[in-house]
Amino acid sequence: MDEVIWIEVLGRHRDVASRHRFTASEVRIGRGYDNDVVIDDPYVAAQHLLIRRDEAGALVAEDIGTANGTFVEPGGRRVESVVLDGDHVLRIGHTQLRVRDPSYRVARERASERARPLWPAIGVLAIAIIGVELLSLWLKETGEAKLSHYLQPAVILAAAALGWTAVWAVVSRIFAGQARFERNLRIALGGLLAYSLYNEAAEYLGFALTWRALAAYDYVAFWSVLGAICFFHLREIGPTHLKLKGGVVAALLLVGMGMQTLSQSELRADVGLMNVSRRVLPPMLRLAPVSAEQRFFADVENLREKLDRDRAETPTAGSGETGE
Repeated sequence: MDEVIWIEVLGRHRDVASRHRFTASEVRIGRGYDNDVVIDDPYVAAQHLLIRRDEAGALVAEDIGTANGTFVEPGGRRVESVVLDGDHVLRIGHTQLRVRDPSYRVARERASERARPLWPAIGVLAIAIIGVELLSLWLKETGEAKLSHYLQPAVILAAAALGWTAVWAVVSRIFAGQARFERNLRIALGGLLAYSLYNEAAEYLGFALTWRALAAYDYVAFWSVLGAICFFHLREIGPTHLKLKGGVVAALLLVGMGMQTLSQSELRADVGLMNVSRRVLPPMLRLAPVSAEQRFFADVENLREKLDRDRAETPTAGSGETGE
């Protein structure tokens, strides 16, 4: 009696798309209808692969002299014949296969876990983001408080988060078969909260301690958070090829930061260094010591002397300046 051979056709994420059971000494795989397993792939030969048992009873895959060949994953090594262990994946054309026999030991069953609702975590993240934004608006309030002044940023943030999540949900639906809106929304809100906290810390430390770097290079934090969000969205779509996904995101991240760094350097060359803080905060938050009065007026005097020297200099020819 022939032993059983299982042939599994895998999807793009190596999940089982179809499984075929054969009680035979050999199984033929190809695009032609005279095969035991017919593969609808134009890059697969009419008779492409033969699965048989050797003298020791092990399963062996043999390429039947095809033009595109047979490859073993991981590694993508092209083979003419290979002994199968049930774990290696065969690639013929654009199709992935796995061959197993009844003695293959499967992993133990997973413990059943009750799915945890994501909406409480989403609600906490949303409240935290709105709280940070409202606190920021309140700290820089210099006039009479108006309700619209506080509602408008919250509405804009909500619309941006929902729109971003909707795009990724559609992409996830296309490539993974599930929208996973709640998971993508949690990722988006987590990234938004991280950047909001960094932005507020940069503004506070820039005002309180005159730390210029955090405010001057806040775009680095923006691109880093954006890259992390995109990577987690891609991981949510599919857990495979994470190194490739991370590499693509990192490359785009470096390009974005490089372009903005160049733009910032050119801007500083034209207009000088930016202000330490982009908004005025309450004086009680100022922690850096106040400059002495004598030092302030000494700096003013030095600046006046420099301006007087510049005025006294004769304009060079071709400078486009004319004297009065």
